[in-house]
Amino acid sequence: MLGFSIMMWFVSAILIFVSISLLKGNYSFVHGKVFDTTDNKKGYAKELGKPVLFVGIGILVSGVIAIIVKNHSIPTAVFFLAIIAGIAGLWLHKIQKNFRKF
Repeated sequence: MLGFSIMMWFVSAILIFVSISLLKGNYSFVHGKVFDTTDNKKGYAKELGKPVLFVGIGILVSGVIAIIVKNHSIPTAVFFLAIIAGIAGLWLHKIQKNFRKF
C-alpha cells in the first residue's frame, strides 16, 4: 500500500507540473490532429491544463486513500481513479469538440 501511494504521489507531481505549464499557455509538447488544425493554440493548451490538473489532484488523493483506508485500500483507490478518469475523459472530449475545425 505504501508503494502504491508513493508511486501515485510521484505521478501526480509530474502531472501537476505539466498542468501548470499548460495553464501558462506553454504548448511546445502538445500535438495531435485537433491541435494542428486549431487557430488558438495557446487557448487550447490552457483548456487542456484544467483536466490534467484535475487528474493530477485525483491521483494524489488516490494515493492518500490507499494509506487511509485499512481494508481493501487498493481496490478503493483504483475505483476512485476510474471515476476521476471517466470525468476527465468526458471533459477532454468536450475540449476537443470545442476546438475541432470541421
